[in-house]
Amino acid sequence: MRAASILRYAVTPILACAFCAVAYAATHYVRSPGTCTNTALQYPYTNWDTAATQIHWAVDAAVGGDTVLVSNGTYYLTNKVSIAVALTTTSVNGRNVTIVDGNNYPGKQVTNRCFSILAAAILDGFTVRNGFVSGGGGGIYCSSGGQVKNCLITANTSTNTSNNGGGIYLLDGTISNCDIIGNLSAYGMGGGIFANGTSWVINCAIASNTASPMSTGGEVKGGGIFAFGNSVVIDKCNIYENDATGSAGQGGGALLQNGPILRNSLVYNNRANNGEGGGVFIYYSYGKIQNCTIVSNYANNGGGIWASTAAQNTSYIENTVCYLNRGASSNFYVSTVLGNTGYLYIVNSCIAPTSAFPTAAIAGYYYANNIQTNPQFAGKDAGNFRLGQGSPCINSGTNESWMNLDLDGHSRIDRFSGMADMGCYEYIFTGMKFDAR
Repeated sequence: MRAASILRYAVTPILACAFCAVAYAATHYVRSPGTCTNTALQYPYTNWDTAATQIHWAVDAAVGGDTVLVSNGTYYLTNKVSIAVALTTTSVNGRNVTIVDGNNYPGKQVTNRCFSILAAAILDGFTVRNGFVSGGGGGIYCSSGGQVKNCLITANTSTNTSNNGGGIYLLDGTISNCDIIGNLSAYGMGGGIFANGTSWVINCAIASNTASPMSTGGEVKGGGIFAFGNSVVIDKCNIYENDATGSAGQGGGALLQNGPILRNSLVYNNRANNGEGGGVFIYYSYGKIQNCTIVSNYANNGGGIWASTAAQNTSYIENTVCYLNRGASSNFYVSTVLGNTGYLYIVNSCIAPTSAFPTAAIAGYYYANNIQTNPQFAGKDAGNFRLGQGSPCINSGTNESWMNLDLDGHSRIDRFSGMADMGCYEYIFTGMKFDAR
C-alpha cells in the first residue's frame, strides 16, 4: 500500500507538468482591417472579439508552439512579417481568400519582403504577392527548418547580385503543395525559387517565373528554380513556362549546381532563348535528374538538358525521358570543355539521339539501357505527357530505394512486373494494374 502511494505521488507531478505545457499553447487571432468592426483590440489577441488587425502584431505576441489564426481579407503590409519562433501562422479559409500584399506598386515607395521565417515555423494557406527586396526572397525568406505549405506565391521581385529567388529564398527549409507563379529575379538567379542548404521542394507548380539580368551580359541562372548544393531535393513538381532571359541564360526551367536532385518532375515549355539548357542546366559541377519527363523546352543550345561534368564529381541522369525539345543539340548537350574532369552516368533513359552522349574529352562515363525511340506520349498535342499504350518506356526503368509515388500519386514500382517506368508518370494498365498508394 505504501509503495502504491509513493508511485502515485511520483507520477502525478509529471502528469501535471504535461498538462500545463499543453495549456500554455495559445491561439492569437487576426481579422482584416478592411472588414473588421472590432474596436476592442487587446494584446495578446486571444479571441475574435479582441483580434489584431495586423498579422505581425499577433505574431509578435506569440511564443513557440502557439498558433496565429488569420481570417479572410487582404492585408497590405508596410513592413515584413518576421517569424522568429517555432509557431504556426495559418489562414482560416485558405489562400484564395487570405492575401498578404507587400504593397510594391508603381508610384509607391514601399519595398519590403512579405515574410521572413527565421525558425522552424509553419506558414500555411496564404496568397503572398507584390513583395520586393534587394536580396533573397522577394515574397518569402524561409530558413532554419521553416515550412511553407499550401500557398500561392506570385508577382514578387528580388534584386541582388547573389542569393535571389524572386518568389522565395529557401535555406534549410521546406516548401510543399504551393504554386510559385509569375515572380521575377531581376539579377538573374532563381526567378521563382532559390533553394540552398538542406531544403525540399515538394508537390509544387513552378510556372511563368523569370530570371533576367540587371545589365547586359549579367549571369542568368534558373528561370523557374536555382538549386544549390547536394542537400536540395526537388520532388514531384510541375516546372513550366519559365524563362531565363538575357544573352547567357542558363536553365529555363531549373538550374542544378553542386549536386541537387530533381526527381519525379515534369519540366516543359521552358526557355533559355539565347542561352543553354531550356529545360534543365546542370552547372559546372554536378547534379542528378531521376525519373523526370523533360519535353517541349527551347534553348539556343541543349533545348532539353545541358550538362557538365566538372570537378571530379558525377552527374546522373536516370529513368528520364528527354524528348521533343528544340534548339541546337535539341534534347541533350554535354560540355566537354572548361576543364571538365568529372563523370557522366546515363542509364535507362529515353533521349534522342544517344549518339550525343560523349565518349571523349571527359574523365569517364557509364551508359546503359538507354533508348532513342519515340516514347509515345498519351496526348502530347494536348499537353498530356503520360506514357501511352505500347510505349517503350514502360517497365524500362531501374528501381531505386528512394522510390515511392510518381507525379500523379501512383505507386512508383509496378505491382506485377516489379519494375519502374521511365519518366515522371507510371503507366496504369486499365483493368490490370493495381494502383497501390
